[in-house]
Amino acid sequence: MKKYDLVIIGAGTSGAYLAREIAKRGHSVLVIEKNSRDKAGTKYDIFHIEEREFARLGIPRPVEGDAAWAFEFEKNYNSDPLCLYPKLQINPTVGLHLHEYTLLMNDLALEAGAEIEYEAEFVSLTFDKAGRVSGVKYIQGGEEKTARARITADCSGINAAARTSLPDGYGIENFTPGDDDMFYVILRYVRLKNKEDYLDSSTFWAPYKSWIAPCADPGGAIIGIGACHSFEYAQSVYAEMEKTVPLPEYELVKVEMGRTPFTRSPYSLVADNFIVSGDAGCLTKSVNGEGVTSSIYMLKIAAAAIDRAFKTGDTSKYALWRVNREYNTTQGAEFAMLRAMLVGVINAVSFEEFEYVFKSGLISDELLNALTGASVPPKALLKAFGAFVSGIGGKEISKGTVKAALGAVKNAARILVHYKKFPETPDGFEEWCAVADRIYERIGKIK
Repeated sequence: MKKYDLVIIGAGTSGAYLAREIAKRGHSVLVIEKNSRDKAGTKYDIFHIEEREFARLGIPRPVEGDAAWAFEFEKNYNSDPLCLYPKLQINPTVGLHLHEYTLLMNDLALEAGAEIEYEAEFVSLTFDKAGRVSGVKYIQGGEEKTARARITADCSGINAAARTSLPDGYGIENFTPGDDDMFYVILRYVRLKNKEDYLDSSTFWAPYKSWIAPCADPGGAIIGIGACHSFEYAQSVYAEMEKTVPLPEYELVKVEMGRTPFTRSPYSLVADNFIVSGDAGCLTKSVNGEGVTSSIYMLKIAAAAIDRAFKTGDTSKYALWRVNREYNTTQGAEFAMLRAMLVGVINAVSFEEFEYVFKSGLISDELLNALTGASVPPKALLKAFGAFVSGIGGKEISKGTVKAALGAVKNAARILVHYKKFPETPDGFEEWCAVADRIYERIGKIK
């Protein structure tokens, strides 16, 4: 039996980041990864990181020529279904190869002193005599092994192998997301037939939850779609999208399919001797389902808390609770608010109303760029308000949609304020959860 300060389940970007941060602080770390090294991070080929996130999170920024680097762009268009009134958002973004970036993060963890065991599949958590998590059992090379740990972290991905095996009432919800709590993502890697269609930007169509973006091949592109319920439903939405969106002519190269959580994260991400992050904790962006930087933000908070816990010798949920408090009053609150808005808008606004929203200026370049930290000129706000009022008066926006939109705004405000009031200690947590449950029931789920 081996003993470590921290055992991490999963050597993806989340697990590797946490391993590096804890190992470089002088603590012993073991990461177990079910895949071989050459299969690590092969869920998709391409993923994106916004330029500003590299410095904010302290993660490596590949450049052209590096194995992990694929492409870069800064123009992001949000478009109406007919592509007549696209709105431009400037947000420098780097496209990366997930496998190569995962290996880069793994190597940084190893350099910091962490151990990684590949082809090591999690079997179960172990518990001490007091019923607290004490480590893991796993199988490697046909042999069952045990690793003891002061803290165990579940970064195992969407199946949340360890979190979902926690006993009821342990402190972290052990739910398994259903089909309505997932985005079923289909990525079509294509080769564009006409050189004038080559991309230097991305375009997103909110009504279809679909997009087109550059890929590593300058003459290629990725056409993606995400939808709840099933891959079959996502395919049907894509078929509808093709009827109105004037996509460039292309030849299909390959198709990638995968799932990503589209639901709230567990209210608590920590328990006695235990922490969860990444897809295992449903830590994905509400607007696009990406989770690499979302979970690393949370793990940056967690790394500091874990370091303090090891130094004080207290790894209880009380010692780790500051992770919950700091996360849920910042990014957690923001994601909850955005999810409430997105569900309300997507479920309520019709095809024709989306066209009006873009044509009238109700959505503008200035408002979209405010999402990346830019200020919103007062004239843009006045224009948006005027377009909204005119839409109601001219019946371009129905009363039902207005009612639903106002309800979405109200729910978004409620959940934001509630998350900002996340309890500073576990005392009062159950009451907080009860109120959150009622708000989420009003928010509902995306159709």
